[in-house]
Amino acid sequence: MEIKIEILEKEFSGFKNLVYENDGQPFKSFKTSQFIDDNENYKYSVYQEARENLNNKFWKPEDVGTGKIKKSVESAIKTRVIHNYRMTDNNLVDWRLKDDFSKRANNRAIEQLFFDFYKSKIKDQEAYEQFFSQGLSYQIIAYLFFIKDSNKYLPISQERFDLIFERLGVSDFRTRNNASWENYIEFCSIIKSVHIFLKEKDTSASLLDAHSFLWILGGQQITVRKKENTTKVSRDNSPLPKPNWNSIINNPEITNDYDLSVFQALYSFENHQAYASQIGLILGHKGKTPQSPINLEIGKYAKRIAKHFDIDIAEREKQEWKFWDLFFDGWEDGSFYMWVLKPEIVKVLESCKLTGVEVIPEEIPIEESADLFEGAKKTVTINAYERNPRARSLCIKHWGTICVICGFDFEEIYGEIGKGYIHVHHIVPISQVGNMYQIDPISDLRPVCPNCHAMIHAKIPSLTIEDVKKLINHNA
Repeated sequence: MEIKIEILEKEFSGFKNLVYENDGQPFKSFKTSQFIDDNENYKYSVYQEARENLNNKFWKPEDVGTGKIKKSVESAIKTRVIHNYRMTDNNLVDWRLKDDFSKRANNRAIEQLFFDFYKSKIKDQEAYEQFFSQGLSYQIIAYLFFIKDSNKYLPISQERFDLIFERLGVSDFRTRNNASWENYIEFCSIIKSVHIFLKEKDTSASLLDAHSFLWILGGQQITVRKKENTTKVSRDNSPLPKPNWNSIINNPEITNDYDLSVFQALYSFENHQAYASQIGLILGHKGKTPQSPINLEIGKYAKRIAKHFDIDIAEREKQEWKFWDLFFDGWEDGSFYMWVLKPEIVKVLESCKLTGVEVIPEEIPIEESADLFEGAKKTVTINAYERNPRARSLCIKHWGTICVICGFDFEEIYGEIGKGYIHVHHIVPISQVGNMYQIDPISDLRPVCPNCHAMIHAKIPSLTIEDVKKLINHNA
């Protein structure tokens, strides 16, 4: 089954316009476009990392049944990579399916199947059918095939691709609820026909580029639709169209400390937007789903508001209750959902001085255009995340309050007045990693003294911690 050339030409024209709008220059290739690289080319990194995690070339027959092979496959599925200074989860597989796979009890049969599949001791069709009989989902199976041979097989997201194919005139083909070898081969075949078309536009285009091309087209269609739906429900159909957030936030019977901490954590991100899992990390939630406690509490919080004001929470599609509509705008971003703190809540947090962002002496950010008078101290410009009290607390709890560069200890030198005093530095500048990078307060923040912090920011781009250590050792 192929897509008509005239449809592909039309869609490719729109695709080129999208690239131009984002890159500021015409499309040349999938490898040279910054827009494509930022949004899609992480898949190459996922593939390479997954292959390394799989490490199947070192599997031995005696490993079957020990759990070693299943653990390797699990590691390949849960791959995380750093692409363009951003930590990226493997969103080629839905996180729920990853968890389901992790919870599976290991058995000799599944490990033998993995061994035979990746050692090419079994035909691919037979392997697919056995994976399916073992209860693996369509998306997991497709991913297993993808990391075996990315030149033949591709990852799948059934609902998304069905909408994409419908847009491209392939309305009589469906992947959802049609998990079978024949269906998967047809899915790959359609994308291969797109690949042939794209090779005429970019001779270096790969099969995975064709997958990305279609995904971007689907994103234009689906993401806009999600944003429109979210805006409509949260602003027009909200049970509290103009809630008095000042009275809500300052009422301890409605808003508890944890509710406020969720707002404060989200406030600390650029544009006050982040994934729930990112918020969970700031609040110190660990495990595979740091967002779970937040989702649970948001539902309880909305119910308390509804009970206090004697209102009904609006019902959304598929009879789901979107409690967070009261507090957040948002949209679907791949396999995650972006939360954006409502502007009216931001205003109340700021007016009531409840943002949770601490102003640390000598860390107060200044505008580049600010006048500097002779004798005035130049301050270190830092991001709001570093001043988030919970992020600072988690960093200091783990690393302590001694400067990791020069070893200066304020309490040792100044006594009680210096106890607990330290700056906190983000290892990779937010301007480089972007606000969607999933920051971890322990792995990404470090305690540094004001002097070392100032030296880190003395140049653009900033010096690294190791750079400043070398300067100290060189001049010692």
